[in-house]
Amino acid sequence: MKVLIDTNVILDVLLKRTPFDVDAYNILKLAEEKKINAYLAAFSITDIYYFINKNLSHNESIKALEALLSIVEVVSITKHDIKKAMNFKEFRDLEDALQMQCLKKLKGDLIITRDEKFKKITNKAISPKDFLSNESLN
Repeated sequence: MKVLIDTNVILDVLLKRTPFDVDAYNILKLAEEKKINAYLAAFSITDIYYFINKNLSHNESIKALEALLSIVEVVSITKHDIKKAMNFKEFRDLEDALQMQCLKKLKGDLIITRDEKFKKITNKAISPKDFLSNESLN
């Protein structure tokens, strides 16, 4: 199964945002164990760095990103992808539209996110908790 992991889920783990961090950690554990194929949008990396670097040194932040990148793959963003995302009428948030374009680009099954707005727009969005309770993973 190919899944795109939204930035907020990664930040839950790295910033230890209780109570969301446990489910988010378990998602990454599934990726590390190769039970799922996990992806991040390329632009998520800079967002993640920005937020974790507020609490960690540059070197610690880089080490956290290196560990993350050893578990997930990265979906690149091109000018073409940005233009396609800007034309998604259902999205009012460009970041969400770009996430959706990345999911389409990798022909992914789901995006794992805690963004409630995203979940109202597409049936391909699922929360970490709901994803983990999915029978097919057990």
